[in-house]
Amino acid sequence: MTVANKKKIVTRKWYERYLPFVAQSPQMRIKWLVAVIRKGTLSLEEVTPYIRLLLEEAEGEGGETLRELFRDLDEKTISEMVRAADIYDLASLFRLIPAPTVEQAVEALGKAAPPYEKRPNLLYDKVLQAVHDRSEAIFEQAAAELERRVDAPPHFKAVHERFQEILADERILSTLYPKARN
Repeated sequence: MTVANKKKIVTRKWYERYLPFVAQSPQMRIKWLVAVIRKGTLSLEEVTPYIRLLLEEAEGEGGETLRELFRDLDEKTISEMVRAADIYDLASLFRLIPAPTVEQAVEALGKAAPPYEKRPNLLYDKVLQAVHDRSEAIFEQAAAELERRVDAPPHFKAVHERFQEILADERILSTLYPKARN
């Protein structure tokens, strides 16, 4: 290894170490988050704001880049990200997961809205819709699992019934007005 190569490696490590998270590329952000989650250097609550910052790119042009990066992540890391994510970020995060599992869906559907939230049903609907859009079968399995659990969130049953009614209404409307869907 030449001196120039060593210097380049040292420079890259310094750059990665001291560059603020918000100034990093999506690849570097994912790499940093994966390292922090695997090592356990930060608690899940401390990782939450970093997931929010990462997901801000998903709304813009960086959404496709993030989807590509999420394909390379292992299931355990994605599950930890779902566990760490705030309920406000779950819909965006779930849309990035390439192959969601029932456990990830259960974790997402089981999150409760904060007590200060003025419109919790809207928030729950966004999460339920995101999980349902990714996989209807996984959504149904996760909902059944949550309803069987003793420690299920108290809000889930009512929210799930309401969402089922919304889905039934959508099916009826799409049969009545088939061209309105597109």
